[in-house]
Amino acid sequence: MIYLVIGIVIAGGAVLILVWFRKVQYDAVHRNFLDLVDKYGGRVMRGGFAIRPRYSGTFNNSRLAISISSEKKKNGKNRQFYISIYMQSSGSVNYTILSEDWMENQSDDKESKRIFKEIWDSKYLLEVSDENILKKLDLEKIENIVRRMHPFAYVLVSKKGLILERVSNNLIKDSEYHNLYPLLEGMYDLGQISVRN
Repeated sequence: MIYLVIGIVIAGGAVLILVWFRKVQYDAVHRNFLDLVDKYGGRVMRGGFAIRPRYSGTFNNSRLAISISSEKKKNGKNRQFYISIYMQSSGSVNYTILSEDWMENQSDDKESKRIFKEIWDSKYLLEVSDENILKKLDLEKIENIVRRMHPFAYVLVSKKGLILERVSNNLIKDSEYHNLYPLLEGMYDLGQISVRN
């Protein structure tokens, strides 16, 4: 009986340590998001003790939201964290830029109906729904923007806004202003690219 109690106490202590570690990590991300508030206004929202913080504000007059997301890795044991960014900036066409490295780790393979163009030495794939869109895009300009934003998992550019996710192995470092700024600037620039007629 005493061993059962000791086991429960140890397990409970381990859970508390993990929760405390997560809280400390999210506190640091919260402070990093406060740097964005200082630069661009907006606010940081957080729902509780060990809850992921979210930032909401503007960048170059475009609405902006930054949050932390996660998913189980393929092995099912660990979680992969992402810095997720939404920017309301209307693009002229819909397309997606995907990291080759990230695509290799996803369960879905490239579908045959999807149209891909390799960019920046095959590090990224540009996905469009129609060959004509691909011909109208300024690929050199897109590659230059992608170089500034690297690394990221994907960025979806649509007529209603942009969504980006960056794989994060260190949420504290990756949420610092100097690491977020190239993503914000690049997303804004991607939203401003117009198509050739």
